[in-house]
Amino acid sequence: MPLPNSPDMPQDSQLRAILRHWARKFVDSDAAADRVVQRTINVICDSPELLDGARMNEALFSLLRRYAFDENDLRASRQATGAVRDFGRALDKQSTEPK
Repeated sequence: MPLPNSPDMPQDSQLRAILRHWARKFVDSDAAADRVVQRTINVICDSPELLDGARMNEALFSLLRRYAFDENDLRASRQATGAVRDFGRALDKQSTEPK
């Protein structure tokens, strides 16, 4: 059963700080760490049964790590797309320059 997502529900700033500390070890910016933490918290709120059992910390860390790797993959693909675009522009400039 999903937990209610309401503005009245208090946020656990201590949990958020711990998750952010972990996330920061996997990603290269504070903004990326914040996205990873928020995604992790959203999934746990939607599926609290993921934390059932004796190994709650490991489950939480596993989720966070998965989303950090997703964030890094997204960043890498954006950089690769930008590099291809820049390479294409450089080729266009070379072909239009008079010789």
